[in-house]
Amino acid sequence: MSAIRLGLCIPERKKSAICLPERIEALCDEKNIKIIEIDIDADLESQGPFDVLLHKIIDYYNVFPIQEADEKVKRLVSYATRHSKMVVLDDFDWCLRLTKRKSMIEVFEHCQFIMDDIKVFFPKTVELTAEMSSSDIELVIRNTDIRLPVVAKPFSAALDDGSHNMALVFSEERLIDLKRPCLIQEFCNHSGVYYKVFVVGDRFNICENPSIRDFHQKDNDCPTIFFNTRTIAKVGQPFNSNLHDKDPNDRDWLSCDQQPNLLNRNLIKEIIQRMRQKTGIQLFKFDLIVERDTGHYGLIDMNQFPSYRGIDSKHFPKHLVELITNYR
Repeated sequence: MSAIRLGLCIPERKKSAICLPERIEALCDEKNIKIIEIDIDADLESQGPFDVLLHKIIDYYNVFPIQEADEKVKRLVSYATRHSKMVVLDDFDWCLRLTKRKSMIEVFEHCQFIMDDIKVFFPKTVELTAEMSSSDIELVIRNTDIRLPVVAKPFSAALDDGSHNMALVFSEERLIDLKRPCLIQEFCNHSGVYYKVFVVGDRFNICENPSIRDFHQKDNDCPTIFFNTRTIAKVGQPFNSNLHDKDPNDRDWLSCDQQPNLLNRNLIKEIIQRMRQKTGIQLFKFDLIVERDTGHYGLIDMNQFPSYRGIDSKHFPKHLVELITNYR
């Protein structure tokens, strides 16, 4: 049986960060998969053919100026178009679309359902444009019946230095001060914990992460709190008394290896099936919260080809190679 030719097209910085191809080399040898590290600037035809193309095109925009990144991506997309039998991990269009939060909402709308008396939802979200006046914003709040506090999020979810900069707003009057355009999303109390679900094909792993503490009626007079999610919602970051109830470093954050029943696995499987049905992508992560008072699951974020940090390091390479061999 001939080897599967796996083309790897990932910027050097990203390859180093996720230790590819090193972490899959032994398994690929075992499964008769030949890894070809693609030079995006060289002739692609002479480097192929490839049975499977594994790429991270959005990272080219983090490394190169937009025009140069565009040229590299177009070159790869053109090659894939000419070789339609080649399996592409993942769909180029959705990889780019998921860098925008509006596209995430489109996916989340497809993933709302009830199972085992648990509702899967995404918190009510509305758009504030740069042109809106105070009265315009007031009208939007009234018409949509969105409840405060809200989390203000930029349109961009990646490829932008400010994509992780957010604000927690407690009063309607302070919404006018936000940097717009932006999305505002109802804040749901979730006991200061959110969950990352890492997906490779139909395999998944879950881990807990620190999040924003619960807020109550007495907090309605709080000033707007500006924060970066990378410092608030990440293990190992400093305690923030405004947003954390307790120091997140004082407890262990579990994965499904330590606690198999972190979440309802049937619900997670259904969410994954719906996300894959909508986007066709195989390598992704989504974040969810468990609403404190209801136990319902709120979808809050999604991205393609994540780092897979937070779960046991053996899972990603094993599941990735398994996925690739399925295309034999």
